[in-house]
Amino acid sequence: MDELFALKNLFYTGSFQQVINEANSRTQVSETAKLERKIYLYRAYIAQGKYNLVISEIKSSDTVDLQVIKILAIYLQAKTSSSGGGSNGNVGEDTKKEEALKELREVILSDPSNAINSTVQIITGTIFYHEGLYEEALKVLVRHNKNLECVALIIQIYLKLDRLDLAKRELASTKTWAEDAMLAQLIEAWVGLRTGGDKYQEAYYIYEEIAQSPSSNTVKILNGQAVCNIHLGKHAEAETLLLEALNKSNDDPDTLVNLIVVSNLLNKPAEVVNRYINQLKEVSPNHAFLQDLDLKSSLFDRVAQRFALT
Repeated sequence: MDELFALKNLFYTGSFQQVINEANSRTQVSETAKLERKIYLYRAYIAQGKYNLVISEIKSSDTVDLQVIKILAIYLQAKTSSSGGGSNGNVGEDTKKEEALKELREVILSDPSNAINSTVQIITGTIFYHEGLYEEALKVLVRHNKNLECVALIIQIYLKLDRLDLAKRELASTKTWAEDAMLAQLIEAWVGLRTGGDKYQEAYYIYEEIAQSPSSNTVKILNGQAVCNIHLGKHAEAETLLLEALNKSNDDPDTLVNLIVVSNLLNKPAEVVNRYINQLKEVSPNHAFLQDLDLKSSLFDRVAQRFALT
């Protein structure tokens, strides 16, 4: 039995504060589990954007598992700061990001023994994913020894590359050894949402079942249910779920994007839609949704000028 089974499931569903609370408890675990518990503790802090805490606590003498997590914190902090605008200070942040990537390649990945370390695989794959280095990420991740987090990231990359066929093949293989695991169910829901048709309903049932546990009824799971309902044409139900998610966290970008979409589908007043857009601009000014919206607005204005009355 995995000593950290419950802790991992909390992390997978986005219950990051509960992960922190559980990891900081005095529960007795084996020496091996102590390191793994610390890994999930720091990853939860990173998920909350508390990069400095992680960077300051992890020392150069710590194990490679923690060193690579520190690199992730440095990388994400620099990436977040450098995308904040066009100030000269961003040059320094870009440099920090490049230094983090260099250390990852030259220090961590240069040691062949690290290639089979699951933490190194997951964190390296995550960093390369954020950089858009999908081939490099896959080269690291495919060495996994039945590690579900590696599989989850592999499938996310395949879906990002519009290779649904490869994602389905990876999922089929995974179900032979991990069908009942929560993360495996979430992976199946992701693939189902991309597949469409009857799979929308199946994906909804997966999210609904996970949400039955109070600790798993998180912003992430509520958004999953809402997206399924949007595809199923149940827009009012989707809005209800998203408003519940907004009550849990009023600055979650995914919730705001989905609320913008569903508000348009429900023909909500323009001021309601614009309010959500402005809120998204406040919490995530460089969000891909906003960039795409700006691009489409610019293209529309350009086309409209052709038909303007002179």
